Amino acid sequence: MLRYGLGEISQHHPSGQDLLHVFEIQTPWILLHQTIRLVVLDYVEDYANGTIWSTGLLRARFANDFTQLLNRRNVILKRIQEKGRINVSNVQRSHPENHLVEMGVEASINIIQHPEFVSLLKQGTIKRIEQTQSIICEGVRVYNSPDFIHHSERGETLVKLNPFGEIPASRRQRQAALLRLYGGNDSTILQFSLQQRHWNVKKTIPTDAEVNDAMSLVRLDLEQMENLYSLVGKNNNLDKIPLADTYRSCMNCQVRFICPSKDGLERAKAEQFTLMCV
Repeated sequence: MLRYGLGEISQHHPSGQDLLHVFEIQTPWILLHQTIRLVVLDYVEDYANGTIWSTGLLRARFANDFTQLLNRRNVILKRIQEKGRINVSNVQRSHPENHLVEMGVEASINIIQHPEFVSLLKQGTIKRIEQTQSIICEGVRVYNSPDFIHHSERGETLVKLNPFGEIPASRRQRQAALLRLYGGNDSTILQFSLQQRHWNVKKTIPTDAEVNDAMSLVRLDLEQMENLYSLVGKNNNLDKIPLADTYRSCMNCQVRFICPSKDGLERAKAEQFTLMCV
């Protein structure tokens, strides 16, 4: 809600602009896994065009892409710190560390050598899909694109990379169901999840019932978000934004380092008011 709702509402206010920029400041750990995904997809795209990378090239590409993401993060962080309107003093500038680069390279090599992945690359055609590509289903625009689509004599396969760890079975099922919207009723969904630098793969063909259930949840989420957006936009009342019940619920949040709840849930409402210039 802060990122996609209030940040957009207040984007023309100086602190609102800062809020949007703050959400771009990810931890080096998150940027590491973003780089894994980007490098693997570039590898797939080049492979499909007949260019196969050496291990040395993969390592060089990973180090370069990781460094670029960190440098961009540092520039945004410096800009916000110099303005002084939002306190991010506990966040430090980062530089690529060799052990992180090696971890990322190892994870990247592990997936391109995974038997399921190799099978996709060796036969058929591959089309890369951008993350921002959406699809409209029953009047709702859904953003849940596969990373690439594979076609062969055996049919269509939609592939999704989840580099941030194994996701719960219920969430994985919903993701697979929404991914099917980008293919056909018989499309196979392959979901690769990274766990301790090793990739687990789940292969499913979601049913119509599972797709309908997933879309029902999307519609409910959309309805709740629009209700909150309306309440906050009209009354500027941040009490309407639900917070996590416990700090443990925040552990997988990618932007928890700038969330008011990091200093205690009791102070969160006051912190949110300050953050949004109320």
